[in-house]
Amino acid sequence: MSTPPTPPPTITAALVSVGGSPAPVLHVLRQHRPAHVWYFCSAGSRANADDIQRQLDWHPAPRFLEVERFEELGPCYRELRRKLPDILAETKVPPAEVLVDYTGGTKTMSAALVLAAAELFQQFSYIGGEQREKGGLGIVLDGKERALYQGNPWTELAIREVERARDLWAGCQFETAARLLRQVAPRVPLRLRFEALATLADALAARHRLDFAEATRRLREAIGRIRPIFEANPAATPLPLAEKALQICERCSAPNASPTLLRELLDNALRTAAQGRYEDAAARLYRAKEMQAQLWLADATGGLFTNGRCKPENTAQLPDALKALPFCQPDARGEIKLSLEQSFLALNALGHEPARAIAADIALGVKSCFRAATEKRNASILAHGVQPIGADGFEQMKQIATDFLAFDLAREAHPISPLDPQWFETTCSV
Repeated sequence: MSTPPTPPPTITAALVSVGGSPAPVLHVLRQHRPAHVWYFCSAGSRANADDIQRQLDWHPAPRFLEVERFEELGPCYRELRRKLPDILAETKVPPAEVLVDYTGGTKTMSAALVLAAAELFQQFSYIGGEQREKGGLGIVLDGKERALYQGNPWTELAIREVERARDLWAGCQFETAARLLRQVAPRVPLRLRFEALATLADALAARHRLDFAEATRRLREAIGRIRPIFEANPAATPLPLAEKALQICERCSAPNASPTLLRELLDNALRTAAQGRYEDAAARLYRAKEMQAQLWLADATGGLFTNGRCKPENTAQLPDALKALPFCQPDARGEIKLSLEQSFLALNALGHEPARAIAADIALGVKSCFRAATEKRNASILAHGVQPIGADGFEQMKQIATDFLAFDLAREAHPISPLDPQWFETTCSV
C-alpha cells in the first residue's frame, strides 16, 4: 500500500465541511493555521462554524458557503461550483495552497465537497482516529484525532483530461489536445510525460496544417523527450508514431513535390474531410491532382519541368511535341507555367498513357467528368463561388480522382495512430 501524501509546505486556505462536532475541524485548522478558512455548512451547522472561528487563536479571513438543501447532492454541488471560483478570484489564493477537509457535515455534503473540489484542488484531508464513540463506529474521540492526507485521484491520474485529449486527438484537434495536456502537466506527478506528449501533439498539429518544417522541428524535440521517458516500457510507447511521422515530414519538407508529399496530401484531405471541413478537404484534393500531374510531367521530361514549371534555361531542351503546344510557350520572363489541365494535356502529347483518358474526357467539354470536379471546387466558397462543397460534393471529387488518377482514397496510407491512455500509466515519476 502506498503512503498517503504529506500536505504541501504552504497551506494558505482551508476549505472545510462543518457538521455537529467542531473538534475535527479545529484539529486540522490548528495544524496548519491558514490565512483563509472557507466553511461549507448548512443552516443548522452555521452556528458551529461561527463557534469554530471564535475558538481560533489567530484571525483567518472566513467565508461561509451555506447550503439549504444539505441532504441533496445536486444543490450542494451546484452551490460549491458557483461560489468556489469567485472566492479563489477574490482572495487570489493559489489552488495548490488550498487544503480540503471533508470530515464534517452530512455524507451528502462531504460527497458534494469532494466532487466539486476535485475539479480545482489537489490536497485533501480526512480526520480519523483509532478511538471512536459507539464501540468504534461513531465519531473520533476528542483529542484522539489523526489527519489522513491524500492527493486528488483525478488530478494524479488526470483521467478525464486524458480521455478528453484522446477524443481531441482522434478528431485531429491536436492544438487543443496539446494545450490541455500542457495545462494538466504541472498538477500531476508525471509532469515530464505530459509535457513530452504535448510537444508530440504540437508536432502533429503542424503536420496536419501542412507545415512540415515546423513539424520536423517539433517531432525531433518530442522524440528527444519521449525516448528516455518510455525506454523502460516499450510495450506502450508513442515513440514509433513519432519516428514514423518524422520520416514522413522530413521527406515532405523537400523543396520539390514528391510521391511522399502527394500521399501525405491525400491523407490530409481524408483527415480534413473527417472533421467535416469539406471546403478545405476539396482544396487539398484539387492540389493533389495537380501535384500528380506535375510529378508525371517531371518524370516524363527528365526533370525539365519541376512543380509544373520549366525554367528559361530548360525551355530549349523540351521535346518538340511540347514546343508545338500553344500553352507551352515561354512567358515574358522566359518561363513556362502550366495549369492543372494543361499539365495533363502536355503529358498526353508526350504519349503518357494515364493522361490519355483525362485528355479525352476534357475534350468532351461541358460533358467532361474531370472538369465537373474542377468546376465544383471553383464554385465553392473558398474558391471563386458561393456554393459549399459538402459531403456529397467531396465524395464526387474523390470518385473522379480515383477513376482518372487511380488514387486510393478508401483509407489513409499513413494514418496517425490514436492516443493511447496507457502512455499515461506508469509507476515511475516522469
